[in-house]
Amino acid sequence: MPQDMLYEQEAPKIKDLISRCGLSAVFQPVVSFESGAICGYEGLIRGPVSTSIEMPHALFAQARAEGCAIELERAAARICLKAFAGSACDGKLLLNFSAEALRRIAVDFDDALNFLKESRIDPSRIVLELTEQSIVDDVRSFMPVIAKLRATGMQLALDDYGTAHASMNLWVGLRPEVVKIDRFFIHGIASDPLKFEAVKAMQHFANASGARLVAEGIDNAEDLRVVRDMGISFGQGFYFGQPSARPLRYVADEVRQSICSARLRSTL
Repeated sequence: MPQDMLYEQEAPKIKDLISRCGLSAVFQPVVSFESGAICGYEGLIRGPVSTSIEMPHALFAQARAEGCAIELERAAARICLKAFAGSACDGKLLLNFSAEALRRIAVDFDDALNFLKESRIDPSRIVLELTEQSIVDDVRSFMPVIAKLRATGMQLALDDYGTAHASMNLWVGLRPEVVKIDRFFIHGIASDPLKFEAVKAMQHFANASGARLVAEGIDNAEDLRVVRDMGISFGQGFYFGQPSARPLRYVADEVRQSICSARLRSTL
């Protein structure tokens, strides 16, 4: 059976989806290992259910093919902001952007600030995740863009560090407040000495630069215990919660117990 026969609906055009509000937001929790509480959420976009572009990778691939990837990024941010404001959740909201999208936000600065005011979310609660696909040829010329956004209270994160273009030169040049370690290095770290050493080096540099690390892709208690005992402060992954239209308020009791047991071992 052809792949496209697996879907019940034909994928619509991206611009049509944006204009008729055919996209939706889901949120995945980011958990503090110090408190065991949810301290923020990554906002993620979804296409229409049961279409070939329901998931973000396919959705953005089609947007790039149609020449409207930046428009989709900005629409996704607005949808996530509106849904997050409606949830009345506390904590940070992490939003994904390419370098070019951030440049355009800096140009249309007043429009972006007005939307934040309308959503009643303080800019200090926003973390801008620079996606790993972003190419920043000249870090020096990109620094004023980040400085303008930071002046509002927003913070910068490097997403999926260690893959694609999320490299050390961006970390050194942009001095992000948050660095998210790609799941490749986290998944299975409990049984992989090389992954352990790679993440240990990232932790060492984070301590030197003042960045806070988020370990992505934590799917089990074993990996959680390793990264927590290394001194990493935050985690994200299916072990804490699946992306959901209704943001989780609390992690499950057994998960919180795993976090606490890791914390106790690290202080003995």
